[in-house]
Amino acid sequence: MALIELKNLSSNWKQLQKTLQPSTSKPASSKSQERDGHESLKRKRSGNTNGSHAQVSPNTRNGHVKYSTKPLPRKRQKMEEPSSSGASNRRHDHKILSKSASMPSLKHPTLVTDDDDAATSISVLTPSPHHPDTMNEGSSRTALPGKYIAIDCEMVGTGPEPDRDSALARVSAVNYHGHQIYDSYVRVKVPVTDYRTAVSGIEPKHLRKDIARPFKEVHNDLKVLLEGRILVGHAVKNDLDALLLKHDKRYIRDTSKYSRFRELAPVPGRTPSLRGLVEKLLGVEIQTGKHDSVEDARATMALFRLEKESFEREVAKIYGAVRMKDVIGPSVAEADAGGGEEGLSKPKKKNKKKKKKKH
Repeated sequence: MALIELKNLSSNWKQLQKTLQPSTSKPASSKSQERDGHESLKRKRSGNTNGSHAQVSPNTRNGHVKYSTKPLPRKRQKMEEPSSSGASNRRHDHKILSKSASMPSLKHPTLVTDDDDAATSISVLTPSPHHPDTMNEGSSRTALPGKYIAIDCEMVGTGPEPDRDSALARVSAVNYHGHQIYDSYVRVKVPVTDYRTAVSGIEPKHLRKDIARPFKEVHNDLKVLLEGRILVGHAVKNDLDALLLKHDKRYIRDTSKYSRFRELAPVPGRTPSLRGLVEKLLGVEIQTGKHDSVEDARATMALFRLEKESFEREVAKIYGAVRMKDVIGPSVAEADAGGGEEGLSKPKKKNKKKKKKKH
């Protein structure tokens, strides 16, 4: 093997250094890029709004640094915040929660041929400015009950099988005109395992002891309210069972059992849904968000008013004519002025003849 001369070795070494010189500068630039990437990543991940990550961008004003947050897509929030905890509603202002979460909207043509009847029934769905809805008010201070009362209840899941076991969490009632006459959250004695917030609208804060009323108090309130009145409801037996109340069948108007409404059920022989009936008959969508027991009670009353005369005839065929003077008193009739006073009759005065005393 021939020996390499020193002069040739030095020249080759210089050429090798020139070749390697550009590649030796790359690690420094790649490290700086990696460091910049980590810093930008840290800025994006800093800041947290109600348990959800947000992008933060600093803005300087008057020497102070402010941050504007942009929430991540809803899909990401659902992964981080289970719906059972009510996390999706935590950012709502209390004033917003004090209103109905689901507002009716007119979107579909109606099956009702009489426009006046449809307009009258639809008007029941809108809260009255003179009798505004006040959540958890109990008995209304302005609206009075009348001859007809519609009720609706919201339930929560309890026990190891929350889909099967339910407990009463809220009850609402409206009069013939759709005015809220009662609304209350109800304390649940057993642990709640599923608030069903997406459907019931109930959150843990609604069932606190300082907000919800004891079941016994609500039970007694509704017992007094329904006494001597006609009860309107959709599958109303479920509501009565939840309240542990009974009501004379002659004085119940159940929209889920009315023959003309049952003809509109998607599956023959099945019970039609309240939402489906209101959409088909009145062209109005309800329950577009979380359910609201006041709104559902109004919708039930609107359906009843739409078919009131035929509804009463159908009940009369089953149970016979109902004498309303045996059902309600004069004070109830006065409270229901303009709202279904037909059928009322004033009690006749008995003429008492004075017997002449024999002397």
